[in-house]
Amino acid sequence: MSYKRFPTPVRVIIKQNRENIIATAWDAVEFLYRWPGKRGLAYRRALQHCLDALDGILSAAKAWASFTAAVKEEGLLA
Repeated sequence: MSYKRFPTPVRVIIKQNRENIIATAWDAVEFLYRWPGKRGLAYRRALQHCLDALDGILSAAKAWASFTAAVKEEGLLA
């Protein structure tokens, strides 16, 4: 399985103002499984798109866009 590298890494805020770098669809899936915010539509879309990217159904760029949108919506973008 390929990790499907994102076009640009995403810096997210985790506990106590620490940051984490999400550089691949696999990193994003791991982060989404530990998601600290509300699991609404943007979250579900990001998770599905990242899983689809890992399966080769969607591009890493599409997964990146969905993940970034979910992170922004929840206010976790660093």
